[in-house]
Amino acid sequence: MFASLLHRVQFLVERFLVRGPLFRLLFIVATVVSVSIVGGLAVVGTGEFESTGAAIWWAFLRLSDPGYLGDDQGLYVRAVSTVLTVAGYVLFLGAMVAIMTQWLNAALRRLENGLTPIADRDHFVVMGWTTRTPNIVQELLESGDRVRMFLRLRRTRALRVVVMAEEVDAALQQDLRERVGPVFSSSNVILRSGSSLRTDHLLRVAALDAAAVLLPAAVGPAATVADTHMIKALLSLNGFIQQHDPSRAPLVVAELLDTRKAITARRAYAGPLELIASNHVVSSLICQTIRHPGLSHVYASLLSHGEGSEIYARECPQFAGMRFGDLPDAFPEAVLLGVVRRDAGCDRSLLNPSDDLVLDEHDRLVLIAEQYTETTPPADYRPRHSDRGHGVPQAPDLAATRRILVLGWNHHVPALMTELDSYQAERFEIVVASVFPLDKRLRQIDSEVVLDRVSVQHLEIDYTIPGQLKRLAPGEFDNIVLVANDWIESEEADARTILGHLLLREIVPDDSECPSVLVELSEPSNLSLFQRGRSEVIIPPMILSHIMAQVALRRELRVVFDDMFGPEGTEIFFRSTDNYDLCGREVDFAEIRRAAARHNETALGLRLRRRSSSGDDEVLINPPRDRKWTLDPRDALVVLANCGS
Repeated sequence: MFASLLHRVQFLVERFLVRGPLFRLLFIVATVVSVSIVGGLAVVGTGEFESTGAAIWWAFLRLSDPGYLGDDQGLYVRAVSTVLTVAGYVLFLGAMVAIMTQWLNAALRRLENGLTPIADRDHFVVMGWTTRTPNIVQELLESGDRVRMFLRLRRTRALRVVVMAEEVDAALQQDLRERVGPVFSSSNVILRSGSSLRTDHLLRVAALDAAAVLLPAAVGPAATVADTHMIKALLSLNGFIQQHDPSRAPLVVAELLDTRKAITARRAYAGPLELIASNHVVSSLICQTIRHPGLSHVYASLLSHGEGSEIYARECPQFAGMRFGDLPDAFPEAVLLGVVRRDAGCDRSLLNPSDDLVLDEHDRLVLIAEQYTETTPPADYRPRHSDRGHGVPQAPDLAATRRILVLGWNHHVPALMTELDSYQAERFEIVVASVFPLDKRLRQIDSEVVLDRVSVQHLEIDYTIPGQLKRLAPGEFDNIVLVANDWIESEEADARTILGHLLLREIVPDDSECPSVLVELSEPSNLSLFQRGRSEVIIPPMILSHIMAQVALRRELRVVFDDMFGPEGTEIFFRSTDNYDLCGREVDFAEIRRAAARHNETALGLRLRRRSSSGDDEVLINPPRDRKWTLDPRDALVVLANCGS
């Protein structure tokens, strides 16, 4: 009976103490009061005290301050005082200080782990920690011109980026600080723990007051379920918005791997939504680089911050009523690409349009420039006669049949096959060599790809073994693509890719004209370890992070990226300067632009063969207007044209 009662008391005390530091502090206070009462009652009969209250106060003073011990008289009173003083060391200096310290530590851990709600508005929320997250944060912080425009439109003084991760700690904060670099600041980058599937966590990041919510996809071994998680996050966010205020739904920029799930994703979120089909984008860029070797340098310039010129869209209502062909010299330091027009509630990209296109006051002009200030037209601009010719530009000269060796395997490869199969005038023979199991590859292809003009041969080999790579006879292919394996962690995948490239260059020397080599890396930090030579490099996390960040800042850019880098619409390619009667004399970019315009093309820049200090090609996008070149037939223009496939 006694044991049962004791267990009951212990259980009740335990349940009281585990409720938190406040309840532990209340327990210690109650214990101090109880000990003071017992000590006071123990000495009240000695005749030394006027009342019971005075005796209890005497006991409390001995508990709280050992200095009173020398004031007591009589053996019995001193003995009780000594016991109370020792108990005071335990209760006051021990238990109470320990509880207060534990309470403070818990509060600091809560702050460090990002569990408190934020009080910002018009901020950006990046939901989920993936290989894209640090690059997205860096792109947002480095997009100075666009950020200033964004802040001005939102009437906000400072840019805030909130990153939501499953668990935030000091190590994650330090990792983000190192990856983002010098633009990182604890005042404008805020980390919060939480899940996009829980409404209380969405309140924690103030999702309802955000300017945009970005949902990067998880790549690597988790890529197979990335789209499912993204759609669940959209459903959760949509339910959260509907529960609070549907009129305040923020813009969501989400990365989607499988374009077949686009309709489901759009149904999951009722607010403004922009989907970035990453498989589609990356496979298209790889495909275009295969067909036009050298284009990776163009993409690096246009889709990476600090690498050269970028794509901007701006309103120019002063040109309303003018023809597009009236603006060839309206932007002296930028390249005019086309127009984004609002049509039936949706943005529509019109790149390299007809000169007869009449501009509307709500049209946004698409330009390439180094910074936004260079897209400002002169105040006294007067339209001049168009340089455009007539008809459809001639398609670039391409090989009718091309043999491609793909080393490695990831979720981009089936999309790449589909992309290549869409070109009706060309045929491709692909050999895929990877240690990824052959049966899994075939199942993935059967579920995603239907090929008519592309033949594929699969080999299950390890290309990091010199003998197996040599048996492939890589020198006999037109193109070699080393893809970043996504079935292993990114660091190990890049290590295998870099090793494979080193072995490949032992078999096929770097000075060989054929084949063209394209390498895909999954971590931007590993670029410094890569001996590039004449090989081209594409880093999807950097490109996709740039696109997501720019779309979050300027939503209309999404249709521009789709048009410029997709399989349909306009196409970027190289064309020999010999086609434009530019060889053998000194020309500037103004004359180059006019020569391309006469072919109904937009000149983006030029490629100078073997002109750089290292002997490699030099690709210039939106080159300086005060510079001149003497071109020869080996050089080429970088042009944008609507010539079909």
